[in-house]
Amino acid sequence: MRYLINRRTRRFISVLGILATLAVSGCANMQQPRRWDGCAIGGAVVGGAAGFGIGLGIANAAGRSGDNVFNEERGTAAWASAIGGAVLGTILGHYLCDPIIQPPAPPPPPPPPPPPPPPPPPPPVRQKLVLRGVHFDFNKSKIRPGDAAVLDEAASTLKANPNVTINVNGYCDAIGGEEYNVRLSNRRSDAVVDYLVRAGIPSSQLIPHGYGKTDFVATNDTAEGRAQNRRVELVPNQ
Repeated sequence: MRYLINRRTRRFISVLGILATLAVSGCANMQQPRRWDGCAIGGAVVGGAAGFGIGLGIANAAGRSGDNVFNEERGTAAWASAIGGAVLGTILGHYLCDPIIQPPAPPPPPPPPPPPPPPPPPPPVRQKLVLRGVHFDFNKSKIRPGDAAVLDEAASTLKANPNVTINVNGYCDAIGGEEYNVRLSNRRSDAVVDYLVRAGIPSSQLIPHGYGKTDFVATNDTAEGRAQNRRVELVPNQ
C-alpha cells in the first residue's frame, strides 16, 4: 500500500513538473518579460491548495484512513502535491496575468539641423563720383558768374559724400611761361577751394593742385580750344 501511494505521488509530482516545464517554455517563447506581482502570489496560493487537495484525494483513494503508515504517506503526498501545485500556480499566474514590462520609449528623434545662415549681402556698389569742372577767362583766376551754379552743384554732392576727398586740379592753356602758368593754375585751384569752403565743405576734404600748362583737353591753336584748357577739374580721390 505504501508503495502504491509513493508511486502515485511521484507520478503526480512528475505530471506537475512536466506541466510547469511546458508552461515556462511556452511563455518564454512569447518573449514578454513580466513584473512579478499579485498574480504570481495568487497562483501560488490557488495552485498549492489545489495540489494539496489533489494529493490528499489520491492518497485517500489508495489506502485506509486507520493505518498510521498510510496517514504519514497521505500527509507526505498531500504536501508534495501542494508544493508542486504552488510552483505551477506561481508560474502560470505570473505569465498569464502579471503585468508585462513595457520596453522604454524610444528617445525622441534629434531635432533637424538648423538651416544654413543666409549668405552675406554683397558689398554695396561704390558709385563713381563725377563732378563737373569750371573754366576761366584768359589770364584770370576769378570764378565766373556762370560757373557758380556748377560749383553749387558740386558742393551739394560733396555734402552727401563727406568721406570722399576731392583733388582740385588747376590747368592753363599754352600761352605764357611755365612758371607763370603754374602759379596761375594754383590761384585758379585755390579760388575753387575757397568757393566750396564758403559753401560749407571742409577744407580737409579738398586738395588743391596747380599743374600749369599740361594735360590739355583741346587744341591750343584756336581760341575755343584754349578756353577749354583754362579749367579746374574736381577729381574724387577714390
